[in-house]
Amino acid sequence: MSSTAKGTNRPPIADDLKEMVVSLALPCARCGYDLRNLQADGDCPECGEPIRLTIIETVDPASKRLSPIQKPKTIGNAITGIVASFTISFILAIVALLIYSPSSLPIPHFLRAFPATAVVWVTAGFGFLSFLCLIPMLRMSQRNELDGCRGGILLTGAGLLLWSASLLFLVLFFFGTFLENESYSMLFNTFIPVITAGLVFSGFRKLIPRLGLRSRAFRQAQGSRQRMNDLLAALVVVIVGRTLLETAPTDSNLSILGLIVMIMSISLIVIGLGYLLRNTLWIRQALITPPPALNELLQPTED
Repeated sequence: MSSTAKGTNRPPIADDLKEMVVSLALPCARCGYDLRNLQADGDCPECGEPIRLTIIETVDPASKRLSPIQKPKTIGNAITGIVASFTISFILAIVALLIYSPSSLPIPHFLRAFPATAVVWVTAGFGFLSFLCLIPMLRMSQRNELDGCRGGILLTGAGLLLWSASLLFLVLFFFGTFLENESYSMLFNTFIPVITAGLVFSGFRKLIPRLGLRSRAFRQAQGSRQRMNDLLAALVVVIVGRTLLETAPTDSNLSILGLIVMIMSISLIVIGLGYLLRNTLWIRQALITPPPALNELLQPTED
């Protein structure tokens, strides 16, 4: 093909990049070769990938249009710490629930050997740690430094405090007493934790997508982006399953169905929290190392 023919196929952006040079370290999107000091309308000398494609993939104009966040590194670390700590707390709560499950259920003996009181203490501790991670964001929202995030932060904080407080209340006042009663058992080891977890997820639903606008990976994710409505729905199914398990006769079809429903819904929540943690890592990366603006990445070629 002639050079004239090639020229007619050049996209308009190639002309916009003419006479511009890459001024920052920029790894090629295909091979990782450093494109600094190369002509922006050229090709990677290592693999032939058009440099403009790497520029398009690197620069994120959408995030640059958002109002700047004060202390982005603090916010990035905070949101990841909140979700990570709550995920650990939620998993430990499941372990405590398994320890106190009926002896007829096929729970591994090593789990039943764990001291339930200690497990609940640690569960509450990680819940409180999650709230501590939220404190920098609470302070910043009070100074109106996190645009549009205040409602999500307050709801998340209330949910985390109630989650931890309900677990502490359980271990301090009700172990070995009211837990022998099925009604109290369902209330304190299932219904109240599920409701408080619902508050946390509702807070995440308002907060994380707002922060996620600053991450191209989060905005463009489809199947790997966790939607909080799915987790909220799974919490409702947990209550349905637990109700069937407790109210139906032992070993009846309804009881077995309730157990299956609980196991499936709790598993979906744990998997969903794993996806959510990965989403917050994307957000943290975008906040700590934001993509450069086009005028920072390129400069006119020196004559």
